[in-house]
Amino acid sequence: MSNTSEEKNHAATPKKLSDARKKGQIPRSSDFVRAAGTCAGLAYLWLRGSVILDRCHEALLLTDKLQNLPFNIAVRQALVLLIELTLATVGPLLGTLVAAVILAGLIANGGFIFSLEPMKPNLEKIDPFQGLKRMASARSLVEVGKTLFKVMVLSSTFLLFLLGTWKTMVYLPVCGMGCIGLVFTEAKLLCAIGAGALLVGGLIDLLVQRALFLREMRMTKTEVTRELKEQQGTPELKSERRRLRDEAAGEPPLGVHRATLVLRGRAILVGLRYVRDEVGVPVLVCRAEGEAASDMLIQARALRVHIVDDHVLAHQLISTTKLGDAVPAQHFEPVAKALFAAGLA
Repeated sequence: MSNTSEEKNHAATPKKLSDARKKGQIPRSSDFVRAAGTCAGLAYLWLRGSVILDRCHEALLLTDKLQNLPFNIAVRQALVLLIELTLATVGPLLGTLVAAVILAGLIANGGFIFSLEPMKPNLEKIDPFQGLKRMASARSLVEVGKTLFKVMVLSSTFLLFLLGTWKTMVYLPVCGMGCIGLVFTEAKLLCAIGAGALLVGGLIDLLVQRALFLREMRMTKTEVTRELKEQQGTPELKSERRRLRDEAAGEPPLGVHRATLVLRGRAILVGLRYVRDEVGVPVLVCRAEGEAASDMLIQARALRVHIVDDHVLAHQLISTTKLGDAVPAQHFEPVAKALFAAGLA
């Protein structure tokens, strides 16, 4: 059991971050997602503002003409006009907002995440002592600072907008339709300022949330040591792994480049290694069948390895001998003859 007095001053390991991600514990930035959606909506209004203005202008002119029609007919045509105007303007805007929010969520979360863990009941969320602890945490202080900053920015932007457009608003009833274009132009400028502020604030919040999340996921030295032991296993398991590595290191090197004699049969190739004063008996270092035998034969010729044609002996060796094993005693005599024929014995 870890000492509860230890400080969590070690960075979270990749395993802990991966396990937390599977449980749905990730840095979440609602400000970034909200800013992305808002900027996408404002960009749509910016690009399609002239079209929307023309449609609104046409709707106002048509509404003015409906005054001379009977009430029932005028109401039906007004409803049809309103529905068409809504579908043409609000529909694409909502689609843009939904797509932007989904894309921003994927970017902020680092991909798609599905976990039911956050939906499970947690008694700590209703514990008053834990609630007081969360209120005094660094995350709460950051959230308070963010709220104050956003209030200041939005208030300043709205004040600047009022100072720049109050005359237009006052004279708008007198000016009539000619001032709508001016209002739209000033509204576009306000939208650009607001979008820039929201986007910058969202990016900052994304970085802050990730930093806070990594801070909350820090581990004690005991936790890091325990996790390292779990990944490496018990001392007995490590000893067995070491023994297997040592055995593998002691095995003779294999491959056609280690062969000194190649026995060729019909679609069969067997490579033997025999060097005086190195090994007592020949060792099988390579073998191949089919197309692989053709490729290995090309390599053997390139390496200028001695090649002897003996289908029977090659078939016997490939059937009874494993790679890295010495030639069985019953094949000593034919192998010795092949070595003598190649000038190796």
